[in-house]
Amino acid sequence: MNRNDTLMLIQQMENARQHLHDLYAEHGFGHACVLEQSMLLDELINQYNCMYQTRKQPHHVFDQIINNDEVMFSPSSPFFLCKTVTSLT
Repeated sequence: MNRNDTLMLIQQMENARQHLHDLYAEHGFGHACVLEQSMLLDELINQYNCMYQTRKQPHHVFDQIINNDEVMFSPSSPFFLCKTVTSLT
């Protein structure tokens, strides 16, 4: 997977996360559409993790995002914990 594919996947994850947040705000936690969107986001996150865990490739794109895009790391972002852990090391 090249850099553009990785960036596209990261953007898809962020879009799916935001959509999940919106659905939750509208329907609540147990609604079927919220659960379905949560499963979609899980699948995207699994795809992202598989790219690096199975190949043991460095996270060049992710490192660039961490260093340059503070907006993605709001407390509601799936990357917030990663930013917090990175800044502690």
